[in-house]
Amino acid sequence: MNYNTLRTISNVTTLLQSHWDRLPQEIQCYVMSLATWQHILDRRNNELLNQLHRKILEYAELKRRWGLGHIEIRTKKCQLSVCESMYGPNPKHTKIHGHYVNIHNEKKKVYLGFGLQHALRNVEDKKSFLFTADV
Repeated sequence: MNYNTLRTISNVTTLLQSHWDRLPQEIQCYVMSLATWQHILDRRNNELLNQLHRKILEYAELKRRWGLGHIEIRTKKCQLSVCESMYGPNPKHTKIHGHYVNIHNEKKKVYLGFGLQHALRNVEDKKSFLFTADV
């Protein structure tokens, strides 16, 4: 029984070549640029996922440290010309408030900071101030 395959019919030079080597140079360059850009996109997406994960963990830590009520995060547009010159048109600022109920059963809110890191640094001071001010 005799099997005539591509390897037995073709000469030795094509035997040593892969399918990649048989592609024209332009297509090889195009495929390599696609692979490079896909790697860059994957790395960028992974970085965004890491930032999102970090922010979720920071929010959870802030919520745990506050412990008195819910946390309100607001983003609002700033109208100051200084902010517009630094951050471009329609800059946005974040404000974080912690809500609580005081000893008179009144709903109150206290400003914790302008970002998660700032709020995490201030939360203990704000809580101690609340407990000393309400007594």
